[in-house]
Amino acid sequence: MKFWLKDFKDDNQSVRISEDIDPKALDLDTTVMQFPDVIALDAEAWRAGDELTVQTHLEGERRFTCSKCNEPFNNVFEKDFTLHYDIKGLDSISIEQDVRDELLLELPIRVLCRPDCRGLCDRCGANLNNGPCACAGTGSQQPK
Repeated sequence: MKFWLKDFKDDNQSVRISEDIDPKALDLDTTVMQFPDVIALDAEAWRAGDELTVQTHLEGERRFTCSKCNEPFNNVFEKDFTLHYDIKGLDSISIEQDVRDELLLELPIRVLCRPDCRGLCDRCGANLNNGPCACAGTGSQQPK
């Protein structure tokens, strides 16, 4: 994920890179969010004097664990963002760290498998999304 500044012949000429990112190489997996497959990167950069602007598009799949029911689920995502760099005196710009940061910023504080997730029974731990539990003969306990 590197732009070589010698590839920009004129100001305002764009250079494009497209590649598949290995999530393991960027150390993206967390306890709540994992990336089971490569992430597609498409980035186009423009040079204007000593500045480089990079328009970036990412696509991939994330695996989460629901905050309420503790079940894993997959989520397809797309993300667009723009990066700006001061390139004075440089030969190249690597966007790897900024791409990693943008992906990690997408980690929600609370992840739900679906908006109406009922969670786990606070008594027996049964997943209430699968139906009522049978603990203590009460039928279906709601988590608190």
